[in-house]
Amino acid sequence: MEFLRKFFIVVISLILLDKALGLVLQHYYFKIRRGELARTTYAIDSCISETVILGSSRAVHHYVSPVIADILNRSCYNAGQDKQRLIYCLAILKTMYRRYSPKEIILDLNPTAFEKNENGLDELGTLLPYYSSHPEIRPILNMRNKFEWLKARSRLYCFNSLPLKIIFNNVSNQRDTNEKNGYVPLLNRKALLPDSAGNLPATQPIDDRIVSTFKNLIQMTKEHNSTLYVVVSPIYFRIPKDLMSLSWAKTICMEEGIPFLDYSQDSRFLGHGPEMFLDDGHLNDSSARLFSAIMATDLKKIN
Repeated sequence: MEFLRKFFIVVISLILLDKALGLVLQHYYFKIRRGELARTTYAIDSCISETVILGSSRAVHHYVSPVIADILNRSCYNAGQDKQRLIYCLAILKTMYRRYSPKEIILDLNPTAFEKNENGLDELGTLLPYYSSHPEIRPILNMRNKFEWLKARSRLYCFNSLPLKIIFNNVSNQRDTNEKNGYVPLLNRKALLPDSAGNLPATQPIDDRIVSTFKNLIQMTKEHNSTLYVVVSPIYFRIPKDLMSLSWAKTICMEEGIPFLDYSQDSRFLGHGPEMFLDDGHLNDSSARLFSAIMATDLKKIN
């Protein structure tokens, strides 16, 4: 009997500690006003822009929101996120549609977007802080593993990979200081690039779950009367014409009546060698501004 009493005291103490520490982390997490965590919160809870950009790091760093807004004459926010894929985009879109319907969605599609990823859905952990307040994304987060719904009952679990980021983003005023409406320019070259682009590395098998996510995203935009544009931005690789992800994406977009704009091999960028790129996957800031102007002008013609 004494053992049971002590056991329950320990369990209750752990639960209370979890809630207390979790509430502290939650408080300081939602105080963040700059950096990628703040941009995620803004996209989920506050964004009301007419045009929204979704995608991975190539979306964050290639689509200059003010340039696009000026050409399209619409408010524009870049809700892309580093190291994320289409499932993240679907989750963000669900949270937006809970509040309002953007007029236009520009989805930046990686050339290998439909391929399998050895990390599974680990990257979706960045959305765990919103698990309790946004029931619309719980089914997506629960796809990470069969016990996710149980783990997410722990407040600490939802913030367990974030303490250092929370501290840094609360004390630093330098995080993404050049950010404009979600767009983050790439200014410092991280790697030397060859004089001519190489071939895209060997590809992985197609992930049916990602293809299904892409189709679900298309249907969701139609249900909410948003105009969707699927765009492949420039990349410093030579891409084979039969690349499966792009072939499937083009086919699906054609069947669904979705404009598909592929600039991946555009000579206005690839034809100048490495000078327009920061690394093999990303444009530098000046090239991103040129690309945004070209892309937005093309969208205006479509309209």
